[in-house]
Amino acid sequence: MSPRKTILRELSRHHEETGGEYTRPAKIPGFTKEPEKYQKAVNELLSARLVSGHKDDEGHMAIGLNAQRLQEVKRELRPMWARPTVWFVIAMIVAAVGASIYA
Repeated sequence: MSPRKTILRELSRHHEETGGEYTRPAKIPGFTKEPEKYQKAVNELLSARLVSGHKDDEGHMAIGLNAQRLQEVKRELRPMWARPTVWFVIAMIVAAVGASIYA
């Protein structure tokens, strides 16, 4: 799974459990193994405003899901088979195969 999806999935789980509290990025699984990739993903999510960040009591960065963009986060976390584009492509392939069989 990509760092972006890992971060969003973990923040979504944390959001549901704690009611929207912030967490340090270092607590996200995988962050300590590949900090460069994960920090880049955190920066992308911050710039896309899917997550918001601030400094915690100790002065470290803490992030949490942006409450106004929860629908977009859920849309991004949907499995591949639940995306409308995938179903459209499948329908087009089935239609093409069906047309070639009856032609």
